[in-house]
Amino acid sequence: MKKFSVIILSFILFCTISTGVSAHTSTQNLSNANAIKIANNASDHFWNALHGYKNTSCTQKTFTYKGSQYSYLCKEFNTRDKLDTYLSETFTNNAIRKGLNKYHYITYKGKLARAVGDGGSMLTWSKAKVKLVYQRTNVRSYNFTVPTVEGDSVKRNVTFYKSGSEWKVNQLDAVQ
Repeated sequence: MKKFSVIILSFILFCTISTGVSAHTSTQNLSNANAIKIANNASDHFWNALHGYKNTSCTQKTFTYKGSQYSYLCKEFNTRDKLDTYLSETFTNNAIRKGLNKYHYITYKGKLARAVGDGGSMLTWSKAKVKLVYQRTNVRSYNFTVPTVEGDSVKRNVTFYKSGSEWKVNQLDAVQ
């Protein structure tokens, strides 16, 4: 009888462990609603990085470098590692690397700086309409119709890559 109980308990334990593993490692689908949420969050991350701060603004010292105006980022983003960590919450590593080069982020005198420019989001990503246009196991591309604050709308194509268990945007300015 003891052998039978051990076998039954072993079987139950095996089923519990194997079920947990398969559920945890299965590929989750990226729904339209989640794509909108991720794009909205990525847009916030993009603009925060471009402005140089997340929660509160700081006095950003400007300087001229190779004939262009630059501004240091606030303390929360003043190193490449800090900004990379923040952006990696919503963007792929490839998107971060290409985007920071495109927007001329530099390290100058030990602090991260970016080219001075204007801007702010005029798009309301949380109210976007979305259509899936391409799908593979770890890649999804969507066409977004994003309303502007002025009542118009713009079209944006956003590609998401699955990184571990999370979906991330693969172009920094796709959600600007």
